[in-house]
Amino acid sequence: MPRPSAGIIDDIEREDNQKGYEPDNLTAFHQLVRHLTADGDRRATRLGRQARRTRAQMSLTGQGR
Repeated sequence: MPRPSAGIIDDIEREDNQKGYEPDNLTAFHQLVRHLTADGDRRATRLGRQARRTRAQMSLTGQGR
């Protein structure tokens, strides 16, 4: 009886490799944070404001708590 040359695992790996590079969860999280930060900056700029960045900057107005 001839042995199979490729099993189901090989097929799954081949299909996965054809999809290309997929970022891991941490990379996806960092992409999301960068996107949200840029969006917040755009919204603040439209209102003529600057987005606060540090806890000290946020607490100056008492709104960062």
